[in-house]
Amino acid sequence: MKHFNLDFNWKFSYSTGNSFKDKLGKAYKETVNLPHDFSIKLDRSESERSNAAGGFFPGGIGTYEREMVIHNDEKEKVFILLVEGAFMNTEVYLNGHLAAVHPYGYTEFKVDLTPYIRFGENNKIRIVVNNNALPNSRWYTGSGLYRHVQLLIAEKLYIDPWDLSVTTKDIGTTKALINIEAAVTNILSTNQTIEWETTIYDQNGREIVTKVKNAIAHKEGKTTLQIQIPIEAPKLWSIESPNLYKAVTRIYQDESLLDEMESTFGIRSISFDSKNGFCLNGTPIKLQGGCIHHDNGPLGAAAFNVAEYRKIRLLKELGYNAIRTAHNPPSRALLDACDYYGMLVIDEMFDCWRQKKNSYDYHLYFEDWWKRDIESTIFRDRNHPSIIMWSIGNEIGERDGNSNGVQISEKLCGYVKQLDPTRAVTNGVNAIFLDAGEFGGILANIFNGSAGDISELPTEVHELLKECDRVTSEWGDITEPFCKPLDVVGYNYLDSRYEEDGIKFPDRLICGTESYPKMMAAVWKKVKENPHVIGDFTWTAIDYIGESGIGRSFYNQTGNLFGDYPWHLSNCGDLDICGFIRPQGEYRKILWNMRKEPYLAILKPEHFGKKEIVSAWGWSDVVHSWSFPENVGQMVRVDIYSNADEVELLINGRSFGKKIVDDELKVSFDVNYTAGLIEAINYRNGMKAETDRIETSGEPYQIHLEVETENWGSANTEELKYITCSIVDHNGKLVPYAEHVVNVEVSGVGELAGIGTGDPVSEESYMELYRKAYNGKLLIVVRGKGEGETIVSARADGIGEYFIELKMSGLKESFSGRSYEKASC
Repeated sequence: MKHFNLDFNWKFSYSTGNSFKDKLGKAYKETVNLPHDFSIKLDRSESERSNAAGGFFPGGIGTYEREMVIHNDEKEKVFILLVEGAFMNTEVYLNGHLAAVHPYGYTEFKVDLTPYIRFGENNKIRIVVNNNALPNSRWYTGSGLYRHVQLLIAEKLYIDPWDLSVTTKDIGTTKALINIEAAVTNILSTNQTIEWETTIYDQNGREIVTKVKNAIAHKEGKTTLQIQIPIEAPKLWSIESPNLYKAVTRIYQDESLLDEMESTFGIRSISFDSKNGFCLNGTPIKLQGGCIHHDNGPLGAAAFNVAEYRKIRLLKELGYNAIRTAHNPPSRALLDACDYYGMLVIDEMFDCWRQKKNSYDYHLYFEDWWKRDIESTIFRDRNHPSIIMWSIGNEIGERDGNSNGVQISEKLCGYVKQLDPTRAVTNGVNAIFLDAGEFGGILANIFNGSAGDISELPTEVHELLKECDRVTSEWGDITEPFCKPLDVVGYNYLDSRYEEDGIKFPDRLICGTESYPKMMAAVWKKVKENPHVIGDFTWTAIDYIGESGIGRSFYNQTGNLFGDYPWHLSNCGDLDICGFIRPQGEYRKILWNMRKEPYLAILKPEHFGKKEIVSAWGWSDVVHSWSFPENVGQMVRVDIYSNADEVELLINGRSFGKKIVDDELKVSFDVNYTAGLIEAINYRNGMKAETDRIETSGEPYQIHLEVETENWGSANTEELKYITCSIVDHNGKLVPYAEHVVNVEVSGVGELAGIGTGDPVSEESYMELYRKAYNGKLLIVVRGKGEGETIVSARADGIGEYFIELKMSGLKESFSGRSYEKASC
């Protein structure tokens, strides 16, 4: 089967679905390349139906069209369209015929185009993606063909894209047994004698072993074939050494190659039990995990391969060894990146079942589609060594047994294990709020996290909270039937139950599938102390669009769960949406022993002396800066994160004393701000150790551009360049308070893919060629349109301009729309 990229030159039409609005200029047409998220470029407003949960972005209807000519001599071929992801309610037409409908926005789907092709003529593909029914999610989803689209062309004997399975058995130091299972599709009316061959290659492309077998492909259906191949001295896949192999299976008939399918895989063993926890290759490992949503910050939901690899690289560098794809199947590229970097994965499927969380969410389709969506997830993803667990849900409304919740849990668990018995099944289960619904959940999350003053609540709310407390105490008994089919029970914000439930349910294996970041030290201590708790997944590892403001802090004020417009980012995560590390990320590195130096985090001076309330998902509003020109002589709070015994604070050489570091890994000093040098010094066993220091910066002088380099390579991906734009002083030092509007120009073979900052309340578009700096910097992302040079320049009023030259090699389409004979497979 030949795979052809169809990402380029789609004629795109946008509509709001409202003729009156479209008359006002809301509708438009353009030519676009995929991946494409049409929501990210639209204007946000507080009246949008996505609300704060969706970041106030509009939805709408996107229509994608393109043409292709299939020659008469190709009539004996099979043509399949592979759509890796479209949000949501997608209809695929060929030559006016409705060929497929797919409601779920996160699962890959295939469309057999063969019956509708006109050979020797123009064939028009039209894909309509309707994300107009809002609200349909609890976060920013994006809209449109936001993942890749491929055209697959095969003979009438072929292997379907999801029908090659690679598993490893009997793994030892000297030998491993590889089991290859392929389902051969034969759409001919007679049985066919075939020869099938599988070759294993190591990660350097060297052939290791080849095995050949004869078989009969039965008519008008699929024939499953198996072959076992031993590998001598296998190199195991692990988080430290993610060794990968490639299996290539070929089908021959009369010595003629009919089809070829390949898959990368890793040789590794996994196990789960309440005594040893999770083991990889026989070694117990605690999961240092983070939940991530699917968006790529300034790029919106567009799943560029480079963006997905970058995301995993940054998390691995920070210390994470596991991610949870909250709350849906991820892109192919993200899982490839996890295989490449050695990142373990909980591959999650659903955020709801029959009971809704939003009026137009997946609950409308669950009954008819859950089985197909589970199949597409598992069949597509099962060969990835990074995946260790399948998650069948998150905070499912039926967790207390209502609406046949127990029976559905049993049914879904059973079907997942039937399709893949090699991995564990989990589900992120949270507290129960009785009939309080969303209101009860919001109260529990906000006030358990001290994001408000409980004493100020009305009497009826206090009574509701008492009822929630009662149910929480009985949570284990209420949810036990729902959790029983699970191999690992995911606990969302229930770390207080780890020890208790380890005794009450002695065979239960627990994973903290969500936890509050501001409690990370206490939570991680519980994970380490309890062998039946295999790890923790913080909410979240990376900031994301939507659930606006849930991670914000309050000073002399209180607030609701979400922030009002123009809040549009969650404002939680160890990394901001641009991938820049936040203070809480540095704290986590210290917690996980990834950083030995202390870290200086200064509360913004305007907050000093105010009552601080930090959201459960939030962090104090601190910065790694000692440049506050408008606050000279004012008091400031200096927090120091450290895992040493003691920490000393010095300002311009003057000591403000030492403080003992407690279990919270944090000490604080109140001092008068004066410009100069601030230092934090670790003391271990009474001796000076590591140091962190910050110098006051000078006035803004010029712009500096720095291009990131990736440490992976792939010839089959679009090229993106990530450029950090910083405002610096005359010594090249970042000016953290600089807020200049930076104008960007891209010329040559590149184009702007997105520009952004971590500012959660900015009203600027991510697609415009200008952006106001935040904490002194912003991120520019450039996409290559072809091979050649691109010049990127940045300027701002009153400071020097800067430009760089880039070498681009953007992906060329492998299917021209007229002929594929010269295209690569």
